[in-house]
Amino acid sequence: MSSLEIKANELQLHVSELKSLGDSAQRSKVKDIISVAARKLETELVVLREQLKREEDANNATTDAAKIESKKAEPVVKKITESQLKDYSWDQSEKFVKLYLTGLAGLGGCSNEKIVISFTSESVGVRIGPISDHQAKIFTFSIKKTCHKINPEKSYHKVKSDYLLVFLAKHNPGSDWSHITFAEKAVADTKKKADEPKLDDKADPSAGLMNMMKKMYEEGDDEMKRTIAKAWTEGQDKKGKGGLDGF
Repeated sequence: MSSLEIKANELQLHVSELKSLGDSAQRSKVKDIISVAARKLETELVVLREQLKREEDANNATTDAAKIESKKAEPVVKKITESQLKDYSWDQSEKFVKLYLTGLAGLGGCSNEKIVISFTSESVGVRIGPISDHQAKIFTFSIKKTCHKINPEKSYHKVKSDYLLVFLAKHNPGSDWSHITFAEKAVADTKKKADEPKLDDKADPSAGLMNMMKKMYEEGDDEMKRTIAKAWTEGQDKKGKGGLDGF
């Protein structure tokens, strides 16, 4: 048994044990953590099985012609790269917030085991691929903290020919989401607060907004920083200015 086969067997045992722990867990938070860990190991297992399949196919090529050809040129093993999906659209219904992840040509022919979706009460993670043998690329997408809480157990996804549709089940059906991420909502709330009338007529509202945005940028995570940078750049472009010099 090769080292890859041993590793694959170990990963499968890890996944099975994690799922068993998830079934016996009582707290939803613990179940979410175990589910995310299991999904991650399942993704590693998919990649490992692909490597094993390539090795098996290579070992089966035992004809004289194949041996001669292999001497002429060694087979090139493509390096699998990761690409983050940044562009998406969304809408909502009474019970769900729907995410449309586009730019995934050939997704309809991708096997289910290569599409891994993980949900928690406040986040969603997506890992897709490789979609085909000719495209050695894995696509990822994540929202670390959603605008409002979701129901992981009722959330699901649908695979289309060239895009992925993710259904986030609202924790409070009937509620209206103004934004999709917590970071976007925080930035919008900060702007709204800065625009409220001040008792001090001499106070500069733009200065107050700048200070609050700067503080949120410095203390925020990567998702918060990207959201603030995007909002700031768009605002400055409308004024004929650009950049984040103030930050």
